[in-house]
Amino acid sequence: MMSQPQIQTAHAPSELPPMPIDPAWVQEGTPTACGAVLTQSQDKLLSSGFWSCTAGKFQWVFSWDEFVCILEGEVTIREEGGATHTLKAGDVAHFPRGLTTYWHVPKCVRKFFTLRTPEPFNL
Repeated sequence: MMSQPQIQTAHAPSELPPMPIDPAWVQEGTPTACGAVLTQSQDKLLSSGFWSCTAGKFQWVFSWDEFVCILEGEVTIREEGGATHTLKAGDVAHFPRGLTTYWHVPKCVRKFFTLRTPEPFNL
């Protein structure tokens, strides 16, 4: 008898559904964000997926811990305290929960993300 599979798999969709940025956070341009959560732990505290965004500048406040790997494009991210980081394809980063950041996306950026939420993240 076969047991229930423990490994979740998913394929990145060629087109991601809209995952809009809060309009109050947009500072310049009309950045269009799309994304999808594709896998989750059983307790829904750990989630992963893909996200992309077109050119623009916006604020982002992390309400969860997030690890990212940039797949395409680049982004310059300024921490509220002043430190600036430019991430390009192949770069990874961790954003702690509660961090306020300011994103400058010069052209489309695409990332893989893993989120750790304090409460179950319901899709």
